[in-house]
Amino acid sequence: MVPSIICAKELEIFSITDHNSARNVPVFQMKCGSKLLVPGIEIHTVEDVHVLGYFSKVDDALKVSRTLEELMDKFEYDPERFGYQVILDEEENFSELVEYYLGFPTNVTLDDAIELIRSHNGIAVLAHVDRKFGAMYQLGLIPEGTNIVEVRSKETWLKLKEKGYVVLTSSDAHTPDEVGIRKSYLEVFDGEPISVEMVIRKIVSGQVRTLWEV
Repeated sequence: MVPSIICAKELEIFSITDHNSARNVPVFQMKCGSKLLVPGIEIHTVEDVHVLGYFSKVDDALKVSRTLEELMDKFEYDPERFGYQVILDEEENFSELVEYYLGFPTNVTLDDAIELIRSHNGIAVLAHVDRKFGAMYQLGLIPEGTNIVEVRSKETWLKLKEKGYVVLTSSDAHTPDEVGIRKSYLEVFDGEPISVEMVIRKIVSGQVRTLWEV
């Protein structure tokens, strides 16, 4: 996605969570200065489950990204079929092409992915648990390790909310037109300073509402 297009969206807070890489997060932070960017990544575990990591600092997301690069098998792929995996520079020009496919699972287990995120001061969220590559879909259950989940359906939201999970909804966008189609809403008090740290703190404490609660 191109930062200038995403920056024009009517969003106050957003996150970039590319598959198995955070290398494009810095350019989004630079280009979208009018919005609050939560640095992120989506880890594809060896169990075929996706886990989101949200961080207070870009450097922490990049450190996790570099660790994943070391733990991935480097399979060549056809970019004409699967899409070009480009790294952007500060002028939004293509500066580098990732020549191995980022869409395959890493050699990181689900437990280790959660620990990797937490060891770099991040919070782990089980991504889209009720669809393909989500924990419930792939494993038939919500594993231990984090109580924060992302859902797609109202039915799943009701079920997990009743069980005490912190539930998020997001666009899970893979194209610019999908950005913002689903949102989560933070409970912010008048005069409360807005920061990435605040966003993460609100999520952890459950001070967040889904699209079905507003």
